[in-house]
Amino acid sequence: MGSTATVLNSYRKFLESIPLDKFRDKFKDVKWVEQDLYKELLPQSSIFRHYWHEQNFLDFESWFEDFWTELNSNAASKTALKDFKKYYFDKDNDGWFKLGFKARMYRTWTAVLTQLDFCYMFAYVCEKKGKKVTLEANAELDTSGIDLRVGDIDFEVGKLTQRKEARSAAITRRNRIRIPYAVFNVDEYERKSHSSRVSPTSRASYRNALQAFHKYFLILKNGFVVFSEYYVDQVVSNLSNPEKLKTKVEKLLTELSGEF
Repeated sequence: MGSTATVLNSYRKFLESIPLDKFRDKFKDVKWVEQDLYKELLPQSSIFRHYWHEQNFLDFESWFEDFWTELNSNAASKTALKDFKKYYFDKDNDGWFKLGFKARMYRTWTAVLTQLDFCYMFAYVCEKKGKKVTLEANAELDTSGIDLRVGDIDFEVGKLTQRKEARSAAITRRNRIRIPYAVFNVDEYERKSHSSRVSPTSRASYRNALQAFHKYFLILKNGFVVFSEYYVDQVVSNLSNPEKLKTKVEKLLTELSGEF
């Protein structure tokens, strides 16, 4: 295993190689396998094994075929898959059902990759600051809603798509801290921040939200949004004081809402 800086750099290059536009066009209307999955069909174990434990950064097509083969090679998961498919009208494993299942897996895949970007940046910042911590990230934690565990603090990466979500986001639950992940429409925010059809107050809010977005996140060349080092440094610097960390996250949410 290389240094955390080397691994983070490799992971970011992998994220940047994902053809997001291609998959968005391919899967945007493919949403017919949406029922809750049987536990034997959940992909988290496979994703964490490849992208976290083994650091084997497969492209999506390669990962999916590996996972599909895995499902059909294990007696329990193969039986679960057969039973699950009874809800769907498909007689061909390589046809309608598989395409719907694949689209479902793609959405889960990208969500977990986002969580892992936070984990990789977290490990890098800790090493850079000389902090000795144990990071736990695995399928069991993920399916219980925990994306990263550091000591007795649990982190959950929560997606924000609008400023109003930042205003109302719940950030804590006992020892769990919700880390905001903003995927704002930057072009739309830019347009509204200069539009005469938008009130001066709202224009200012959009400008503020954009400033906060660029402060805490980076946009890779393919459009994948990742966590900035500055953002994660705010978290790592306050690990020993959870209450102060909660205050930091509250401030960040206020900034992302555009309301300084």
